[in-house]
Amino acid sequence: MIVRFVRVLTATLLAGTAVMLGISASAASSGPGSASQVAADVASSLSIKTLPSNLSPSLAKAQADVATLGTPALSKCDATGTTLSPSKCVFGDKRGSKTMVLWGDSHAFMWFPAVNAIAKAKHWKLVALIEYGCPPADISVWNPFTKAPYKACDTFRKNMIAAINKLNPSLVIVTESFSSMAASGGGASNTITPAQWQAALETTLKDLHSSKMKKLVIGSTVLSTTPGLDVPVLCLAANTSSIQTCTITDTAAQQAQRAAESTAAKAESTRYINVLPWMCTSATKPMSCSDIIGDSSGGYKVVYYSTGHITETYSLWLSTVLGAALKPSL
Repeated sequence: MIVRFVRVLTATLLAGTAVMLGISASAASSGPGSASQVAADVASSLSIKTLPSNLSPSLAKAQADVATLGTPALSKCDATGTTLSPSKCVFGDKRGSKTMVLWGDSHAFMWFPAVNAIAKAKHWKLVALIEYGCPPADISVWNPFTKAPYKACDTFRKNMIAAINKLNPSLVIVTESFSSMAASGGGASNTITPAQWQAALETTLKDLHSSKMKKLVIGSTVLSTTPGLDVPVLCLAANTSSIQTCTITDTAAQQAQRAAESTAAKAESTRYINVLPWMCTSATKPMSCSDIIGDSSGGYKVVYYSTGHITETYSLWLSTVLGAALKPSL
């Protein structure tokens, strides 16, 4: 896929940059952060002015620090077509008596490391159903890579709803990135409104109707809307002595999008998790989201491998707080 090619190319370029800058290739590692540690590190994130040396992952490796790095078998569950067999995408504790499903687009991919860690710890099977650029919300979107309506996504969504209902899991976790580009919009932005997205997500949640299934939506992250900040690691490499140049801020449009998600979840008796406090500080209005979060004792984490998409390292670091948020549904 084009996205993966760009990641590999960027990672190669960054490797040379890292050598020139003297950035450590071996990253500091630590276990999942506690709720208090995550809160403290996010709160102090804007005070980090220069690129730390003890980064996890290293800047050169950040674009490749994705879910398939720790779980190569996940690659067969990142669909590029319209079908995907749930039986081939089982992770977590494969002997578990309960099953959870993680379904979505690239946001499901980025949350997989944390969800998989939780499933293993709780002895649940985890079924991962992922197609890049294909939101679970029942709305036809434009594919910016093929420059055409994403018809395969509509079929994939229909197939996954049928597969999930047949599987009848104890929990289904839905997560996605809002797209404002309608299939009929010819690639134009703002041809899907938050109200339309809300109705579309409500339809999908309603269609997930198996008898014992609990439903949960993991909310969206903040995406960069500023040119130059949309590839975080390149921005960091170019601004090592002033990394807050690369910090992104929330926008009114994205707030409206998340409100649509939350309202849709509430309408369908579905729990909604707001993840922004785990990566963005409320010390500024609107919230600010630094590309580097951590401290000198526990090490510093590169938060994003691409705009709005957290690294495997950061996803795993959030597994404790995400686990606590999931607990009422487990």
